Amino acid sequence: MVSKLWCQEIGRRWRQAAKQEPPQARVLSEPKCQSYVAIWYLYYRWIIFLVWAAFVICSVFEFGSYKPLMQYEKWLIYLTNWDMALGFTQALIGGILVSKRWRLQKISGFDPCNLKLESTERLYWFLYVVTTNMAIGVTVCYWLAVYNPAIHQVDPLNIMMHVCNSVLMLIDLFVTNIPFRLRNFWWCLSIVMFYVIFSVIYYLAGGLDKYGYHYIYKILDWKKPVRTSLVCIGGFTFVTVLHCITCLLANVRNRIYRKTAEKINKPVQINMTNDKPLPEKPTEVV
Repeated sequence: MVSKLWCQEIGRRWRQAAKQEPPQARVLSEPKCQSYVAIWYLYYRWIIFLVWAAFVICSVFEFGSYKPLMQYEKWLIYLTNWDMALGFTQALIGGILVSKRWRLQKISGFDPCNLKLESTERLYWFLYVVTTNMAIGVTVCYWLAVYNPAIHQVDPLNIMMHVCNSVLMLIDLFVTNIPFRLRNFWWCLSIVMFYVIFSVIYYLAGGLDKYGYHYIYKILDWKKPVRTSLVCIGGFTFVTVLHCITCLLANVRNRIYRKTAEKINKPVQINMTNDKPLPEKPTEVV
């Protein structure tokens, strides 16, 4: 009986999510706590970009590694580095969008509700959701299924790439106002599927990892196709569940800010540029 009720509730929420309209473009360029771009948020977004840039530079040149292998040509074969590249890209686009919003709100009569959800905004939304899921997924999978103390060092670079990435995105998730929706589970899933296809092609082409093994990750050893296929199916399931968890976290974020605003009886937020009240933004429902 309980399981039946759970299934009905999940089905109801899924149908509700499928009917959602696209988000307002404004939510992609403002923090959750404010309806305008303050100077602190402008600096914050570019600091986030610089952190991702540092991640990429350190991972490419192995700064912080106790035993650098100097095989730069193999950087792109690892899923961790795909996450680094996606994180760098979304942080750059995010900084550009916030800078654009910062300039626009200085114009008299500017209304953020009139911002349009164009291709750049949609790309940023896609990359942000994918990067968040992948960062957490990379951290969990690395430490549970990939890490081997015989060949991997717990050095600053390893911590940066497999801990700091997910911590950064979790913090950012609770600062931004970017929506996470259940129906978009396929975004990250499509990237992971594409990576699996890449790993098969790389294996068939005779590609080696940094240590000379004929696979990228031991759990993706295509010499054992049945086991590896099962691992991939498990990975696809994990990514889908992980997206549901990040949607839940985004929902928790929304509730926290809403309850905090109710407790302090927060008045209508003011546009600090022209002192005109901005309309309240609707809460994103997952």
